[in-house]
Amino acid sequence: MALNIWRFTDGKPGHDSQSIGLCTAIEQLKTCHRFDVSATPLINSIALFLAGRFNSDKDLPKPDLIIGAGHGTHLSMLAAQRAHGGQTIVLMKPSLPRSLFDVCIIPKHDLVPDSSRVITTEGALNPVQSNKNKSPDSGLILLGGLSRHYHWSEETVIEQLETIITSMSDVNWIIADSPRTPESILTKLDKQNHKNIHLLNYSETNTTQIHNLIFDANYIWVSVDSVSMIYESLSSGASVGLIELKNKEKSRMANAISSLVNENKLTTFSKWQQDRVMVPGLSNFNEAKRSADLLLARGILG
Repeated sequence: MALNIWRFTDGKPGHDSQSIGLCTAIEQLKTCHRFDVSATPLINSIALFLAGRFNSDKDLPKPDLIIGAGHGTHLSMLAAQRAHGGQTIVLMKPSLPRSLFDVCIIPKHDLVPDSSRVITTEGALNPVQSNKNKSPDSGLILLGGLSRHYHWSEETVIEQLETIITSMSDVNWIIADSPRTPESILTKLDKQNHKNIHLLNYSETNTTQIHNLIFDANYIWVSVDSVSMIYESLSSGASVGLIELKNKEKSRMANAISSLVNENKLTTFSKWQQDRVMVPGLSNFNEAKRSADLLLARGILG
């Protein structure tokens, strides 16, 4: 019997990546029908919850699973469950009491222990699959920018990029920025006239295309502030390197990245400078699949 999944979305690409990642992994275990439902505004969600009803903009079958990421989805999910049944799976440390949800899938850096209601993961879930057939000369550089956790230094970043591009000259690099990246950095790289780079502005692409680039690339360097892209890159089976920046302060996120380094899952630029060797890609880093497997083992998937 097929599972009906209501995937609640707040329209934010990062949150959609998490919930699509889990839905995709569940679909590999069970026959599913997935329906995407827009979260309602907070006041509306409260009213619907109290009234015990939830009307989506479509005529949908009753849900078996209600999945969502982002604080803006929480009350809509609970209103839908109260009205139509199903089990709720929230993909973050919720702003509401965890006891209100059937399962919470929470990154380890949020320091919530595993329990009957909690599954902890290495970073946020994502839909990127491992690729065992990467082209050996394919490379990708993913740039973040101004951040609460790190001091962004354009000079430091460009210095590291120049070293990577020239030292790994047999690799064809795509360099992709983000909305947080200062515009001047791609301009300065373009003036260097490197033959082995292609510059990609964020306005020319979307999340799906970036995920495809991550899937294809054999080597990926990510600025340390771009935490979600670090985990997406690891999921693809690429050799992953960190473009380093100074911490503003010690944070749970920085501790999580340090754990990945200590566990030899990726390579820092300073370590790579010493021997020019990157840690090999991981063949089994798929937290969405592991989470789906645990949901199945716990009887959540029927």
